[in-house]
Amino acid sequence: MNAQKFRTGQDPVDFLAFRELVHLTYLRYAQARLKAPGLAQAAVDAAFTGIRRSWPQFLSSASAPQAAWRHLRDEVSRQLSDEAPPGPRLTGPYGDAVLLHRQLGMPLQDIADVMGVTVPCVQVLLVRADRECARRTG
Repeated sequence: MNAQKFRTGQDPVDFLAFRELVHLTYLRYAQARLKAPGLAQAAVDAAFTGIRRSWPQFLSSASAPQAAWRHLRDEVSRQLSDEAPPGPRLTGPYGDAVLLHRQLGMPLQDIADVMGVTVPCVQVLLVRADRECARRTG
């Protein structure tokens, strides 16, 4: 665990459990998108800091994992803005699903759990991503 301000005595147990559950996936995702370990760690740390700060709001949302995933994506995108490769690429949930499944090799259920959506939703994201890629190349 990173030597961040996440200590058992200061943070809610449910936040610490959530962080422990998703931390590695968040870091792998950030590393795959950012290609720089320092930037990836900074993005993940910033995401967890923001999630912790608003933890009650995340819990009261329709899907806390989905809200947290969006927050992570926003933090990674902030870091990415300076080093984005030229050319079209899939973004948002489509790009996330493709990266998690095809690049990182995650099973659909694990992707659904970390993104806070259902397995059928992940399947739809992947199919639509394939269609978009085919449209762009065809």
